[in-house]
Amino acid sequence: MNFNQLKYFVAIVEQGSFWAAALEEYISQSSLSKQIKALENELGVVLFNRSGNKITLTEAGQCFYEYALKLLEIKNRMQQDLMDFKETPIEEVKFASIPIVSSYKISSLLSEFQKVNKNRKQVVNYNILEEEQKDVLMLLKNDKVDFAFVRDGFNMLPDYEHRLFLTDEIGLICSQESELAQLEKFDFSMLRDEKIILISPKSEIYRLLMEELHKVNKECNVTATMTRHRNVFSMVANNVGITFFTKRMFEEGHTIKGLKYVPLVMPIYSNVYIVKRKEKALNATTERFWEFLCSKYQEYLL
Repeated sequence: MNFNQLKYFVAIVEQGSFWAAALEEYISQSSLSKQIKALENELGVVLFNRSGNKITLTEAGQCFYEYALKLLEIKNRMQQDLMDFKETPIEEVKFASIPIVSSYKISSLLSEFQKVNKNRKQVVNYNILEEEQKDVLMLLKNDKVDFAFVRDGFNMLPDYEHRLFLTDEIGLICSQESELAQLEKFDFSMLRDEKIILISPKSEIYRLLMEELHKVNKECNVTATMTRHRNVFSMVANNVGITFFTKRMFEEGHTIKGLKYVPLVMPIYSNVYIVKRKEKALNATTERFWEFLCSKYQEYLL
C-alpha cells in the first residue's frame, strides 16, 4: 500500500466516480482502476459497489475511508513538521512525454543534468508522466506539467513555445526470415498481401503511416494495432506481419531478436519537440533544465 493509492481512493469517494477522479488526479482511468484493484487485493476486501455508472462504498470501504483520511492527514502534518529540518532545497521538474523516455535516452539526460546541477546544492526530483500524445497535450494545457515531449501533429498555437529536440527516421521493420529483409530499401508500392501491424491509432506515427499507406492502397492490410511498440516488434519477430517504425526506437527501445530494419526509398521523418506554454512561469531549476534539453538538439540530429 502507498500514499498514492490512498489519495486515489479518497478522490474516487469525493468525486463520485473513477472517471472524475482520474481527471482530478491526472492519471488514466485504466491506471487508476489497477491501483484500486491492487489495493483491494492487498486488503482482502471490496471497497466499492460497482453497479453501472454509480459508485458507492461498501461497509469495508467506509471503514477504510475513515482510516485513509487520517493517514493522509498524518502524512501532511509530518511533511509540514519536517520542513523545519530541511537544509537542502528540493526543486521539482514536472513533464509529460509520449512513450519515448527510455528509447531516446531521456533518462540519461536526467542523470547528466543532475551532475551539471550538483554544485547548486539542491535536490532535483522528476515527476514524469508517459502518455499518448493527446493526453500529454491535455496535461500541458491544464497546467499539470511544466513542459512536454511530443511528435509532429500538435497545433503550434501562438500561446505555445516549441523547440525541436530530435529528428527520427521511419522505416520498414520485418522478421529476418521475411523476403523483405533482403531489400536494401523499401517503397510502399512494393506492398502486396503483407499483414501490417501498427502502433496505437492514438500515436502520431500511426497517422503519418496511414497517410502513406492510403496513397498506394486505400484498403491497406492493417490487421492489428497495439499500444506498446515492444508488443508490435514481438509479433513482427515471429513473422506474424510487418510494421513501420522509427529507427531510433528500433535500435534502442527493445531487446527482441530476429528483426531487420529496412530504410525507405523516400524517407519519412518524425520530429520530436519540447513544448511549453509561453505564459507558464517555470521555477529556476525547470528553466535551466528546459535550456539544457534545448542545447542537446544538435547531438540528436540524424
